Amino acid sequence: MDELYKKPLGEILLAKDIITESQLEAALEEQQRSHVKLGEALIALNLATEEQITEARALQLDVAYVNLQEQELYPEIVGLISESVARPYGILPIKKVGNRLIVAMANPLDVEAIDLVQFETKCRVDPALATEWRIAECIDRQCGNYKAGDLQSVMQQAASGVELAPSGSADEFDEDINEVKRQSHRAPVVKMVNLLLTQAVRRKASDIHIEPRRNAVDVRLRVDGELHLVKSIPRSLHPAISSRIKIMTELDISERRLPQDGRATIRIDDKSVDLRVSTNPTIHGERIVLRILDRSLGLIPLDGLGFSERDLGIFQKLLSQPYGIILVTGPTGSGKTTTLYAALNMLKSESINIMTVEDPVEYELEGINQTNVHERIGLTFASQLRTILRQDPDIVLVGEIRDMETADIAFRAALTGHLVLSTLHCNDAPSAVTRLLDMDVEPFLVSSAIVGVQAQRLVRVLCPACREPYQPDNRTKILLGLGPDEEVTLYRIGGCQECGNTGYKGRTTVLEIMTMNEEISRLALAKASASDLRRAAIKAGMVTMRQDAASKVLAGITTVEEIQRKVFFEADIANGDVGGINAELKAA
Repeated sequence: MDELYKKPLGEILLAKDIITESQLEAALEEQQRSHVKLGEALIALNLATEEQITEARALQLDVAYVNLQEQELYPEIVGLISESVARPYGILPIKKVGNRLIVAMANPLDVEAIDLVQFETKCRVDPALATEWRIAECIDRQCGNYKAGDLQSVMQQAASGVELAPSGSADEFDEDINEVKRQSHRAPVVKMVNLLLTQAVRRKASDIHIEPRRNAVDVRLRVDGELHLVKSIPRSLHPAISSRIKIMTELDISERRLPQDGRATIRIDDKSVDLRVSTNPTIHGERIVLRILDRSLGLIPLDGLGFSERDLGIFQKLLSQPYGIILVTGPTGSGKTTTLYAALNMLKSESINIMTVEDPVEYELEGINQTNVHERIGLTFASQLRTILRQDPDIVLVGEIRDMETADIAFRAALTGHLVLSTLHCNDAPSAVTRLLDMDVEPFLVSSAIVGVQAQRLVRVLCPACREPYQPDNRTKILLGLGPDEEVTLYRIGGCQECGNTGYKGRTTVLEIMTMNEEISRLALAKASASDLRRAAIKAGMVTMRQDAASKVLAGITTVEEIQRKVFFEADIANGDVGGINAELKAA
């Protein structure tokens, strides 16, 4: 199909009958609305697969296309280049014919990468286009076949010449701070920390855990909400690694006995990544957790978060209110900020002044005025919120309500003509009311200012390529609100290359939305219990988080085990909270 060379992507997909004219128009509208590439818009709308987009791009660029899922890889070919070259440039040698090396690349026009491979292998490189995430996945699987230059070899270089720190309590010895600082600046140590950060960002990890044990240091990454051990490194490297991270985040390297918090902004693969760092002394040394905030990841639209059609309509109606406060609740890592950012992205317009106060700003939103909290200089949520309210805002996002002072200002702002969005740490929607009352927020403020509360969790999504159907037993049917005689097919995890043999790929939201009415406001004013508020909300039509989770299991989106782990089904059985699930699903 030489005639498709250099043609627009949309024309190529039309010529190959992958999409229709109307689907292309819909994707172009989504592209303009979401500011993403056309291929990403088509994938988001489920109009084309990533492999189809990649194959079309290969025609556009006039290069070969390779589907790595069907491509056999040979260790001796993969090992022709080092991992430190393969990962940064997204390249994978797949075949060698004489002096020609066929290399799968995410960007076959990257002349620098091609020259580097030709220099390292002394072969002529023929680039082929492959899906970026499949290249990264293959690199992960083939890591044992790479030449020296990967994390293992860098770790060995870093460990050379470093004396083993004594085992036992970290308080039993005091390192020479100058020596530790010198070690932390050594090239292998710097490179090892950089490789750890790079690997975490490329695997889309949300956190890095560096955990000292008696004889080693474990490094774990949190991916899709689950921790995975990626490396155990020598105990002797721990002081240098922790000091290197402290230097990057401007912490005190001489302080090892008190917790510290810091932050930094780094660049990985030409994109800006924010790090939030927390240290905590343990019996074997300082435990370090790095939260990764990758600003380059695009915002998920509101309708891509996992809302049912009913709940999406309710939430959008709440956002259309001219004033009041909307709370999104849940534990750390439940996607609260992502939900609020999606809401702001929907609300923003030239005629509305939207201002935020966050800790920190996680995504930069075009057309929205965003500010950071700086506790060290006295710029708290409360003080920054006071200033924002003098800036004539229409909508205000408060990153988190942490104390009575912030809550009081936010609620009074909601009653004086502002729409306020914020987050709160509590287990479910009705508990937000009692949590605020416990913070000594005036009951009349709570009952009159809140327009709605959304509680949510993130659950892992079954990999569509390997999920396995099965017939549930009677206990599982009861958990899902079904009768024992009802026939239903559920799905459980399988395991394939696409999901790294975990059975899951990505996450979705399970949620409940409590909208305020006269009865719930009256109960809030009377300081009623969370259980009384819950009963009133269900009576008013609230679909509980457990019911929403059940619907996603029945739809084959996730598993019973996943929602039991995240949403605590057994508690609802005791409260009789799941009895109407099946009827509601049929009605929907």
